[in-house]
Amino acid sequence: MLIAIVVRIIVVIFVPGFGSKGELQHPTLFIGFLEKIKEVFGISQTQGTMFLSRALYATVSLFTVSMVYRICDLASNKHTAWLLALIPTFSCIMPSFGVIENASAFLGLPFVLYGANVVLRQEILRKNKRTENVHRTSFLIAGLMLGLGVCFWYESIFLVFSILLILCIEQNYKGALMTLLGTAISIIAIGLLLWALHVNPLKYIVL
Repeated sequence: MLIAIVVRIIVVIFVPGFGSKGELQHPTLFIGFLEKIKEVFGISQTQGTMFLSRALYATVSLFTVSMVYRICDLASNKHTAWLLALIPTFSCIMPSFGVIENASAFLGLPFVLYGANVVLRQEILRKNKRTENVHRTSFLIAGLMLGLGVCFWYESIFLVFSILLILCIEQNYKGALMTLLGTAISIIAIGLLLWALHVNPLKYIVL
């Protein structure tokens, strides 16, 4: 994390285009929301706001680095996890390497990774026959995070389906059900919020 922080400080200070709207290949709901907020409050595109924007992207990518390390540590060992975590550390952002090609994926990935991390950890505890009565709530929380990830990055729904399928293959039907429930709650809640704000998310979906 220390290496990742140093790399991001350098990028935020010396790479003006990092995290800018011009780097995006298509509009996203998050960027559209930020632009609407700027219009409401009359915020201009100054050097200060661009610096804060780059700092925000750098901070989010730090969380991604942490999740990559944690998941790899659970699936393998600390040495392998440390080596694999160097990929998002030096690429600055995920999933693209060095360039923000899709802000939806960039912002949605941390939620998806967090949800996957919780599911993997609870599956390990379940197989070791520990915290039997606690893990079901954790699967619900994982589902909530996965649902938020889908709301930012709609393509990640395929990752969610994969996680649910794996849970069913592992015969953890209760965990799969709680995860699905949490995912549905997040998607419905965000959908109702957008409906209340008169925002049509379909125009931000580009195939």
